[in-house]
Amino acid sequence: MENVNMNEAELQQFEAYKRKLNRQAAEAQVSKIEYDLLDATLTKAILKKACQDANSLKLGAICVLPNAVRLCARLLGQNSQTSLVACISYPHGGDITKIKVKAVKEAIKDGVDEVEVTAPMSCVKEGDWGYVKREFKALKKATKKIALRINIECDLLTPAELTKLCTAIADCGITSIRTASGFYGTGNKSETLTAVKNIIKDKCTIKSDGISSLADFENATTMGAGIAGSKNAPDLAKLVLKAAE
Repeated sequence: MENVNMNEAELQQFEAYKRKLNRQAAEAQVSKIEYDLLDATLTKAILKKACQDANSLKLGAICVLPNAVRLCARLLGQNSQTSLVACISYPHGGDITKIKVKAVKEAIKDGVDEVEVTAPMSCVKEGDWGYVKREFKALKKATKKIALRINIECDLLTPAELTKLCTAIADCGITSIRTASGFYGTGNKSETLTAVKNIIKDKCTIKSDGISSLADFENATTMGAGIAGSKNAPDLAKLVLKAAE
C-alpha cells in the first residue's frame, strides 16, 4: 500500500475519525445490552433512575414486570432509543394461555415495544407439545406487529426437550428466545448457547442472561447471542464504551 503523508492537522482529523469509528462500534455493542429489572421490590425511584441511565447510555432495552410498564413507558419517553420489554408469566410460565394472552394485550396497550413470555415449562416437561404449540400460536396472534420473545429456562431442560422447544418456537415465527430468566439459571453456558444456535439457525435472535462482565459479554456474543441481559447493564455499558476510548 502506498504511504500516505499527512500534516499535523490531517493526522489529528484522522485520529478523531478513528475514535469516532470506535465509539460507533462500541455503541452498537451497547445496543445489544438489556437491563433486567425484574426484582419485585423495585421502587418507582429505582425505575426512574434505571430509565434515565438506559436513555443516556442508549441501552438496547429495559425488561420489567407488567405492573411497571406504564410507568417506564412514560419515563423513557416517546422517542427513546431504548426499547421497553414486558416479561409475562415470569419466571415459571405457569399461567394458562388465556391469562398470558390477556397480559400481552394489556402490556401492548400500556406502551411496550416487545413482550417476553415464559414458556409453559410444566407442559414441556410433561411432553404436551400440542398445548405448547397452541400457546405459542395464540401469543403470536396476540402480539400482532409487536416483537415476541419466549423464555425457555434452558437449565431445566434435557437436550431432547431443548431441541423440541426451540424448534417449536422457530416454526411459529417467534422473534427471539431468552435462554433463562436468571431465576432458575443464567443459560449463558457456552454449550447451551451453541446448542440453541445450532437448533434455530438464524430464525430467532438469542438472549443470554446473567452477563456481569466484559468477558461474559464477549463470550455470549461470540457464541451467538444477539442480546445480553444484565442486572448491572449501565455499568457493563460504561465498560464497553470505555474500552473503545
